[in-house]
Amino acid sequence: MLRRIVAWVEILRPHNMLAAGFAVYAGYHAAGGRGAEGIAWLVALCALATGGGNVANDAFDVDIDRINKPKRPIPSGRMSVLMALVWYACLSVITVVLAFAMLPRALAMVVLAWQVSLFLYARWLKRSWPAGNLAVAAISASALLGGALAAGNVAAAAIPMAIAFAFVACRELVKGAEDVDGDRTVGARTLAVAAGKHAAARAAAVAMLCVAIILPLPSVAGLYRPAYAVVMLAAVVPALVAGAVTVARSHEKHDFARTSQWLKLAMFAGLWAIVAGT
Repeated sequence: MLRRIVAWVEILRPHNMLAAGFAVYAGYHAAGGRGAEGIAWLVALCALATGGGNVANDAFDVDIDRINKPKRPIPSGRMSVLMALVWYACLSVITVVLAFAMLPRALAMVVLAWQVSLFLYARWLKRSWPAGNLAVAAISASALLGGALAAGNVAAAAIPMAIAFAFVACRELVKGAEDVDGDRTVGARTLAVAAGKHAAARAAAVAMLCVAIILPLPSVAGLYRPAYAVVMLAAVVPALVAGAVTVARSHEKHDFARTSQWLKLAMFAGLWAIVAGT
C-alpha cells in the first residue's frame, strides 16, 4: 500500500510543481505584488495543474519511459496506465473546480488554459520538434505571466517570461539528447532524433552560452536591482556554462542527464534572482 501511495505522489513530480508555483510567485513579485494573500491560490493551482500534466505525460509516454526512465511509477509496475489516467482526471476536476470557486474569472481561465495546454503537450505536441520544445517553454514561461496578471501589471512579466522561455528551451534540447534512444524507438521527432545526438548537443551548448551572456543584461540596463545580477552570476550562469562545456565535450547519456539536473537546480536560482531583483 505504501509503495502505491509513494507512486501516486512521485508521478506528480513535486519538484516540478514547486518550480511552477514559485514561477507564479516570481511573476507576481516582479509585477509589484507583495504578500501571499493575493497569490496563494493561484500558486497552489498552478502547481496542481503542473502535477496533473506530469501524470498525463507519463500515461502517454509509457513506451518511451520503459527505455529512458524505467524507474518511473508506470514502467516500474507500481502504477497502471489506467490508474494514472484516473488520477489525472481527478486532479483535473479538482483543479478546475477550485480555480472557478476561489479565483477571479480571468485567473481561473488562466488555470484552465494551463490545464488544456499541458494535456495537448503530453498527448500530441511532445513528440514533435520544434513544436514540443516551444510549447513546454511557453507553458513554463506563462506561469510568470499568470503571477503578473494577479498583480495587475502584465507588462512586468515580459523580461521574466523571456528568461524562462529561453532557459526551458535550452533544457529541453538537453533532455531530447538524453532521451534519444526511447524517442527514436517510438518514432518521436525530436531534434536529436532528426539530426542526431551530436547536433542536438551542439545546439544545446550554443543556446546555453547565449542565454548565459544575456541573463545579466536586465541588471546592467538598470531594469533590475544588483541582487538579480549577483544571483545570476553566482548560480545560474555557471550552471549554463558548465552544462554547455559538458554536452559539447561528451555525448554520453549520463552527461546529458547531469546537465539537465544542473539546469533544473539553476532554474530555482533564476526565479529567486527575479524575486531578489524586483
